[in-house]
Amino acid sequence: MNKIKTMIHLLLLMTTTYTVLHAEDKKVLASQDISITRSNNDIDAIRAEYKTINGLKLKTQQFKYENLECVDEGEITYYLQGNEVRKMVEKFVKGDGYTLTEYYFKDSKFIFAIEILIGGPAIGPETKTEYRYYVKNDKALRQMEGTKTVVPDSKFTEVLVNAYKLLKARNAKNFNEVICNVE
Repeated sequence: MNKIKTMIHLLLLMTTTYTVLHAEDKKVLASQDISITRSNNDIDAIRAEYKTINGLKLKTQQFKYENLECVDEGEITYYLQGNEVRKMVEKFVKGDGYTLTEYYFKDSKFIFAIEILIGGPAIGPETKTEYRYYVKNDKALRQMEGTKTVVPDSKFTEVLVNAYKLLKARNAKNFNEVICNVE
């Protein structure tokens, strides 16, 4: 009889433990689902803002630069709604490579960038790589290389820092410092 009672207690303990652990797993999975849903909603909102910005009639302000310490030549165009920068397009040539980066802002906060790198050896095939950076509150929501989602890395940090530096450079016009990280 004692063996049966012990066995029943063990079964009850195992069942209770399994139920509690399984419930905790469900909570973690539900939490992850909510986080993914929020992230997807944020990305949808950024995409909508991207379309809105590109549909606006914006005033432009352009600066060209050449013979900087780190690039052969380039230009940056600021797209303004009133005095607020909504978009920046930076293009530059360095060696055998060409870079085009579009930065997007909402309420003076960086929200999105698309970066296209084209280059290759003087003799050989040209390569083209596209990166997309989705940002909320200066934190990475998603980083993509082509159509593939990748873990945000130092490229994300570099784009985030450059976005705000280029905003400041508009007034100071200190592109050598901003673009080449030279003070």
